[in-house]
Amino acid sequence: MKEDSSNYSLYDEEDLVTAFQVSEDMRAFEEIYKRFWFKLYSAAVKRTTSRQEAEELIQTIFERLWTNRRKVVIHNIGAYLAVSLRNILHDSQRRKITAEKYMETLDADPLVNTTEEEVNRGLLLKDIEKTLQELPEKTQAVFRLSRFENKSVREIAGNLDLTEKAVEYHITKAIKLLRQRLRGYMSSFL
Repeated sequence: MKEDSSNYSLYDEEDLVTAFQVSEDMRAFEEIYKRFWFKLYSAAVKRTTSRQEAEELIQTIFERLWTNRRKVVIHNIGAYLAVSLRNILHDSQRRKITAEKYMETLDADPLVNTTEEEVNRGLLLKDIEKTLQELPEKTQAVFRLSRFENKSVREIAGNLDLTEKAVEYHITKAIKLLRQRLRGYMSSFL
């Protein structure tokens, strides 16, 4: 690639976004990164439990920005990145809450769980896995991201290059099949 002597630090934000989105100019993207990284990082540090977590979240925002550069319409890059930060912080918090709830169930009094319950749980997990294997790969991937990794519909759509409606369709399809196949377990849990 021919070296261009353009100084992107002199560009306004609208021109940077155009160069980055339309021309896929990496230097324009790097300039956006330089201008906004510290602001986003500072805001994230205030709302997370560690600097490392804040760095990872900001890295994810910029990865998604690059990956989705052709799909999104950006009128104001600062506002777009601020909303991205808000959304990723919300998703991160939701995942933490889910993980805490899961850990609480693991920490439950082991004397309460009987051998029969453990056997039933193991059989249920096997049957869930077996049922999921019957689904198309894309449906399996969407369902696993949704239910096992607690990803939002928006995140899954971005990660798998699908529309949000398509993600909802795949989740509904998987749940419908699981309900049909696992109907017998409902009485044992009630």
